[in-house]
Amino acid sequence: MLHKKSKFSGAPKRVLTSMLLAGTILTAAGVTHAAMASEKVVIAVSPLGADSNLYWTTTGAFIFPSMQTLVGNDAATGKYDNSQLAESWEHNEDFTSWTFKLHPNAEFNGEWGPVTAADVVHSFNIHTGDDAKLSGIKQLKTATITAVDDHTVRFDLPSPVPNFLFSHAGRGSLVIYSKAQFEAEGIEGYETAPAGSGPFQYEGREVGQSLTFTTIKDHWTGVSPEFDEIEFRWVSEPSTRFAMLSAGEAHAVTLPRDLREDAAEAGQSVLSSSAGAMQSTMLFTGQFMNPEAEETRDARTYAWADVRVREAVNRALDRDGILEVLYGEGVEALPVYTMDPRFPGYSQDLADRFDADYGYDPEKAMALLKEAGYPDAFDNAAIPLVVTSLAGNPEFAQMAELVQAYLDVVGIQTEMREQDWATGNTAIRGFTADFVTPMRNAPVRPAALGVQIFFTDQASPHLNVGDPEINDLGAKLVSETNPALRDELLQGMFTRIFDGYAHIPMAAVPASVVVNSDLVEGWSFPGSTSSGLSHYELIDLK
Repeated sequence: MLHKKSKFSGAPKRVLTSMLLAGTILTAAGVTHAAMASEKVVIAVSPLGADSNLYWTTTGAFIFPSMQTLVGNDAATGKYDNSQLAESWEHNEDFTSWTFKLHPNAEFNGEWGPVTAADVVHSFNIHTGDDAKLSGIKQLKTATITAVDDHTVRFDLPSPVPNFLFSHAGRGSLVIYSKAQFEAEGIEGYETAPAGSGPFQYEGREVGQSLTFTTIKDHWTGVSPEFDEIEFRWVSEPSTRFAMLSAGEAHAVTLPRDLREDAAEAGQSVLSSSAGAMQSTMLFTGQFMNPEAEETRDARTYAWADVRVREAVNRALDRDGILEVLYGEGVEALPVYTMDPRFPGYSQDLADRFDADYGYDPEKAMALLKEAGYPDAFDNAAIPLVVTSLAGNPEFAQMAELVQAYLDVVGIQTEMREQDWATGNTAIRGFTADFVTPMRNAPVRPAALGVQIFFTDQASPHLNVGDPEINDLGAKLVSETNPALRDELLQGMFTRIFDGYAHIPMAAVPASVVVNSDLVEGWSFPGSTSSGLSHYELIDLK
């Protein structure tokens, strides 16, 4: 299957959700004026946080189509493959050493010569320097790299890292630059025109406006895009991007979810990634599952310290209605945040139990609250809900508003707190957070990494829910290298999170792009990158 195509049918929303969100969905005139397909593909997206050719100085949201990592992702499944610079890889028994063999015919664009282990070592050194801002770079900074021979490179790690491939594919924390170009032109050469080894040649940028690449004929990978040029335009206003698409000035655009329905009604096509690109949830903060929480992070007074209240919160929500409003049709509820069928630890049993244990049941929610003595039995009965925004997740504020409305129906008191993302993170990292906050997992991390980050005292102790059993399983997972035992430990952690109602799971969401249906036939991409978009060479024009 080359792509998933969705033309929203406009089916009625759930009654309560419609009442709550009446009038909030934007509309636009359904005008289409498609230009003829051209030799240049134009993609309009929201501006990047950093406008730089030095990838390691950005947060890693966008990898140039001219650049490559060591490991790739299959377009149809998202699984790791050798479509990038590494032909193959292997690890030792305890996952503390990973060896990569480079494609012997890999070469840089612009006659900068073959890609060798020396280029990988050079790129590693600049990516792990003091000016690196990349998400996920911490793991690489603990590694030691060795060029075994011209086409073999080895990473040695201080502790087992079974998920090391994620640093190279998906997260893309290491992009390979030409050492020869650096020696000849210095950092200025990279700033002006980094060589890259991908199927597109960097041509230039207009700062704050656009980036342009041309297609390389007879590329060493055998990849042959059917167009000659691709241009990315940074356009802040979604309505302007929509107008560009309708006028045929752009082949593809990213749009907020509320505008995709208008685009579909206007005859355009919404293409979704072949796999989930993001997971969303609302997290309870504090060590609420630890009855002996320290004074500085004493969560015992929070209403959600009582498992009956946590279950009531989950039972109060009509997720089908909420998710249809937030994300459109076809997005399903997520049984456990950070659990994903692509990675070890996935439990079909928990997925099958989700409706029975988390399904919309306001009467059950009210019965649980009564049993818990809510609100009189709690010093802090009101549950603060964070209203915030995050680039790429415009639905977060609306998510909090919907959750508040449903909780109000069953009698759960709430307090809406408007705060920016940085302020919330500061409170969480300072162990002073006392609220329920939206959170995303994008790109979707391997389950073993995600569960440690968001629920244990291992990777991100400030997000630790304080459950001794989860932490014990997590500690064992860190040193366990047997795949079967790792899977067993992970399933135990997810079961504990699920049974303890330790969070408010929401959805697994694909990445989406809207294409002009008169210009583009399809586009296959797995949603594995931070931006969700990739595999530009597979854009299929009409």
